[in-house]
Amino acid sequence: MLFLLPALFLLSGCRRGAEKETVSVTILPQKYLVERVAGELMDINVLVPPGMNPATCDLTTGVLKKLHDSRICFTVGNLPFETAQLYPVLQGTAIEVIRQADGLELMPGSCGHAADPHVWFTPRNAVLMAEEICRVLGKTYPGYRERFAANLEQLRREFAGVDSLAAAALAGKAQRSFLIYHPALTYFAGAYGLEQLSIEEEGKEPSPGHLKKLVDRIREQEIPLVFVQSQFDTQHAESIARETGIRVVPIDPLSPDLKTELLRVIRILSENLR
Repeated sequence: MLFLLPALFLLSGCRRGAEKETVSVTILPQKYLVERVAGELMDINVLVPPGMNPATCDLTTGVLKKLHDSRICFTVGNLPFETAQLYPVLQGTAIEVIRQADGLELMPGSCGHAADPHVWFTPRNAVLMAEEICRVLGKTYPGYRERFAANLEQLRREFAGVDSLAAAALAGKAQRSFLIYHPALTYFAGAYGLEQLSIEEEGKEPSPGHLKKLVDRIREQEIPLVFVQSQFDTQHAESIARETGIRVVPIDPLSPDLKTELLRVIRILSENLR
């Protein structure tokens, strides 16, 4: 892949500005935020395609070409894909790299991370990320600054409503715990006083001892559901569900429609936590 980079950059270098300006983002929820701020003004290059796992995804030739067409690349911060593959490619280029987690209050991580990387999945953090996108795009494309600001204000109002809905829907629940395979809802759980229990053990397959502890917690606390994600194996979650009778519920924190997925998770938890 590295041998292809010089040729790709030469081929694509003359195309910047031919049509829409290209902005690169790491994941689909960031594409959603850029689209909400910029409308139809930007061509958004998503580095981790739909259905791919940010821990194991590879950079493709097409993505690399559009990356070089970008003046700006919004990264999450410390996703495995970014640290292992993206940042080495960006080093030495003129592309402005905006690490969005750097502007957020981070929570302790698992899976080998000093800080949990799943920062985007709360209404408050989504707005903060959109505000940064608006600032950066407004600086780079000042002719559209007022349009960006108006779009941002609409997003602020909508996500304030999502936040209020979540707080009201989850506030009165005596049952505060849920199970998930990969711990992608750390910030969401923290925002609303919930407890996230992860099947994955420090980013690895769970040990028999870890699974036994989870089964005991499920029975003791009457935990009603386990979330699974399509990017990860569901076998352990299904096995736990057979043993304990809890529901297996698929979610997608990497959904291209961040607001809709937040509302969906809120509804599922509101309906299942007692």
